[in-house]
Amino acid sequence: MASLSVAQRLAYASGQAGNVLGYQLVATFLLPLYLPPLVSGATSRMPGLAWGVGTFFLINVLARGIDTFFDPFIANHSDRSRHPFGRRRAFMIAGAAPLALCTGLMFFPPIAGESPANAGFLALTLTAYFCFYSTYVAPYLALLPELAPDKDESTDIATLQAGAALFGGMIASVVAPMFLPAVDPDRRGLQTMAAVLAAISFVMLVIPILGIDETRLIRRAQGEAASHAGLLASLKQTAKDRAFVRYVLGNNFFFVGFTIVQTAAPAYVEVLLGRPLADLGLVIGPLFGAAGLAFFAVPPLQRRVGKRRLMIGGSVMLALLIGAGVPLIAWQPAFAIPIFALSGVPIALFLAVPNAMLADICAANARRTGEQREGMFFGAQGFLQKISLGLAVGAVSWLSEAFGKSTTEPLGVILTGPLCALALLAGTCFFWRYPEAEVQREMEKSGGGGN
Repeated sequence: MASLSVAQRLAYASGQAGNVLGYQLVATFLLPLYLPPLVSGATSRMPGLAWGVGTFFLINVLARGIDTFFDPFIANHSDRSRHPFGRRRAFMIAGAAPLALCTGLMFFPPIAGESPANAGFLALTLTAYFCFYSTYVAPYLALLPELAPDKDESTDIATLQAGAALFGGMIASVVAPMFLPAVDPDRRGLQTMAAVLAAISFVMLVIPILGIDETRLIRRAQGEAASHAGLLASLKQTAKDRAFVRYVLGNNFFFVGFTIVQTAAPAYVEVLLGRPLADLGLVIGPLFGAAGLAFFAVPPLQRRVGKRRLMIGGSVMLALLIGAGVPLIAWQPAFAIPIFALSGVPIALFLAVPNAMLADICAANARRTGEQREGMFFGAQGFLQKISLGLAVGAVSWLSEAFGKSTTEPLGVILTGPLCALALLAGTCFFWRYPEAEVQREMEKSGGGGN
């Protein structure tokens, strides 16, 4: 199969920008809307605690509990699909519009003040969001190893995906907040921003559907075929892949740490720095700038030192910066910008390397077994990431409610730094045991490109 053109690579990467933009919006701004810091002057939209546990935490657990098997379900049906539009693209078509709609709808609860009705509304819309996220994203990501079976090309496209993810995240976290009013007690500005970003996300989600003709671009390697295994059989085969298990556990602990920082970022600005939410971009902007510069070094570093070592180094670096840095900026706010700027380097690695690692695992497994189950690998990863997202967001909300989220009692916000570091160090332990050399040998034996 010929390499993808530049236009095709950009079209494919656009889907990552769209889904990350929506995810960043939800992960960063949903908590400040429903349970705002006291310093903001905004009204809470839901009861803060239920049975001693954060209501926001319970809603996240509920949404992911309902969605528990949706990722593997979609992944398996996408692996086995024979749809004339393509086995991945058909699901992307079905998921794009509802995903964007749910992304914006969550930011418009029915009651202006604190109400259990808002909690019920968020539970319904958040559950729908995750189900449609699975419908679009799992098949979308499964296209990577199919569009780029060569390891060098998949590394390059995964890095371009990471750049697109950074672009989507930057729109949501840096550019859009600059248009928020300095004083926004009713959060109307935040709601308008969410509606606009959801529309932009939809446009980006549609571009790869229109720009990637899956039925023409994808050709099966000799001896490989689309999966015929049922859901449970495919899950069982996936769980037996030793490289995948170690990779996905390491990646999800990194994801927990990364999500903690994302979710707590508005509180860092409003509580620890005493600035309005509109200044979020001024604080987080250097992180995106550093990450953008770091992307240029990712492909040669992956080829020179390997993906495993990059993830270990990135995990340790981010653990040190956030674990020590968040308590430090509570004491000395001047350190905020350099700490977040340096954090852009390991975050660039997190955005660029994991998808390329999983593409390697998918290719090695397909060449070993003769069956292509890329959707199930990416679906299983998505399933675990949603659980991780729920735990991370819930932990941030619980810490804030239980230990304080005001300028006079900021301990709940400060504790997110050490908690992030613990998750990242746990991820390092699994990446340490990832059998990268074994995966490469399996690919090379079957004719895969070297790294």
